[in-house]
Amino acid sequence: MCKLSTGDIAYQIEWPGLTREEKAEGWILPCVAQASSDLVLEVPGALDLSA
Repeated sequence: MCKLSTGDIAYQIEWPGLTREEKAEGWILPCVAQASSDLVLEVPGALDLSA
């Protein structure tokens, strides 16, 4: 699970297993999401390699 900072996604399944609150906060399931544009994702606990 990660947060979508920018971009657009679509799910091929009706309800991808997120609560309404998680969806409202911007959380997505990248394993079942299909990108419709370039994405910027926030991944909790990931190493920041941009610094």
